[in-house]
Formats: sequence, structure tokens, C-alpha cells
Amino acid sequence: MRIHFINVGYGEAILLIKDNFVILVDGGTNRPNEYLAPGTIRVEDYIKKLGYDKIDLLIITHLHDDHVSGLVNIIESLQVKKIWINVKPLKSTSDIVKRFSPVVAGNESGMLFINALSSYAKILDQCCKKNIPIEQIGKVNGKIKLEHDIVMDILSPTVSVQNEISNLFCELREEQDLKKAECLFYKLDSLGNSSSLAFRVESGEVSALLTGDQTQGWDELYSEYGNSLESKILKVTHHGQIDGMPQAMLDISNPKYIVVCSSADRRFNSAHPSVIERAQEHLLHNHKKGGIYVTGLDGTIIFPPVLTQA
Repeated sequence: MRIHFINVGYGEAILLIKDNFVILVDGGTNRPNEYLAPGTIRVEDYIKKLGYDKIDLLIITHLHDDHVSGLVNIIESLQVKKIWINVKPLKSTSDIVKRFSPVVAGNESGMLFINALSSYAKILDQCCKKNIPIEQIGKVNGKIKLEHDIVMDILSPTVSVQNEISNLFCELREEQDLKKAECLFYKLDSLGNSSSLAFRVESGEVSALLTGDQTQGWDELYSEYGNSLESKILKVTHHGQIDGMPQAMLDISNPKYIVVCSSADRRFNSAHPSVIERAQEHLLHNHKKGGIYVTGLDGTIIFPPVLTQA
């Protein structure tokens, strides 16, 4: 199995390929300004350059712009066979987009969440037109065996978190008071990271812990799983922001390689120096031969002995 961490600027897109079986985890954003920096590439262009015209499994870790909005073009231009999502709202989000677009105008985080919900509505529309099944997946699904000896251990979100997000969508639609509804809107946005679909994937000698933006619950997961989820690769959560590498995440994966998906300008304090330093210390302390790879840096070494990957 080969794992590609695609440079989509500030965002995340991870491609897994085994014997022509293609899995895509998230797709970056659809905002053009993210693809102006050298080395960045839209996911659909990257996949086509590899010679593929289909996605066997598309995984949406959570509904944030930098993970989901780039997937609209994927579904429109490639054959997608099935989709997993962390939380599946019962209805299209187009009504929420229409109601709140003028309300949050001028608020960057609000507009980014609007773009994510708009993209999700378009994804649902394409799924309906193309008969693509979309399934809610979380910790309750446990271990899932896919084709070509690919095994996934689903670690989050929990059922309680999934229910909380689903209920918030319902409350948001039913709330008539605009101020109260706006509070629910921003609460949904703020809970996006903690509802991320995180999982360990393994095939043959390759294993990786792919965490979405899940920053919470790692102590509990380590207590539950111990060392059974040790992985060759750890994809640091939340783009390596200061909360992006809980100690329990390192302990549970004990990786040889650590990957941080960040933009070249290290926006929002991504690829935070303290995270890079702790990652390096972990590798040195555990006598690992691997290194730390930061996507999107266009050759710039930000903390010795960090390596870079386009």
C-alpha cells in the first residue's frame, strides 16, 4: 500500500492505493487562492496524473472547508463508488447555507463553514444523481476489513458525539430566533474537529494512524487500545497546531515517521515549532530511523532534521 499526502495548501488530502484499489481521505478546499503557491495541486489533478479515474472509497473526516470542499470536483470528475462520513445530516445543508450566508458575511470562520456546508450539499446532490452510497461511520463500526487485505480500526467519533452533531443540525433548522440559531451554527462549526473520523489503516507492512482534526479523547483511546495501534506513520492532527499532537497520540502510535499537513505560510500557527520539536524528541528518544515530513513547505527545512515532501 502506498500513501500519498497531497499538497493542497492549508488543508488535507490523503491518497491510499493498493493493487489498483484507491482510497481518498478528504480533498482540501475548493478556494483558488490555496493553489497559487508552488507545489500545490488540486486533488483531482493529482489523481489523474497518477493515471486513475476512479475512487473506490472516499472518506470525509468532518465538515470543515479545508477537508471537504475540494471533494465536489472529485465527485463530478471521477467515478466514486462509495463514501464514508463522520456524521451524516439527515437533510441537505443547502437551507442552512441560504439562511446564514448573509448573517455571517465578513466573519472568516463563519464563511469557511458556509463553504463547507455548501460543498456538502453539492456532494449529496451528486450522490443522489449518481447513486453513490454515503454511510455514517464511527467508533461503533470497530474493525473494518476492505478489499486487498486493507484493515481499518475506526477510533472516532463515538455514537454520543455523532448524535450530538445530528441533534444540533435539527435544532438549528427548528430554531426561529436568529441569534439563538447563530449560536447553534457556530457551535456546530466548533465541534467539527472533535467529531472527526479518525482511524488506523494497515495493509502488509504499511500502517498509518490518520487522525483528521481529532484532538480529543486520545488518553481514553490509549487506555483502551494500549500498544495495539502502533503504526509506521502518524499523521499529526489539526495541521500540527499547538493542540495537534497529544502525548497519548504519540504513545498509541509510536511512529517511525510523522507527517504534518500544513501550508507553506504556516497559517493559524500550523506546523507549530513546539509540535515539531516534540515529534523530533519522540523519534530520537525511541531510536527511530524515520523522520518528520511537513507537506507544503516547498523545500524549506523548518526544524532540523525535518525533511520535506511536496
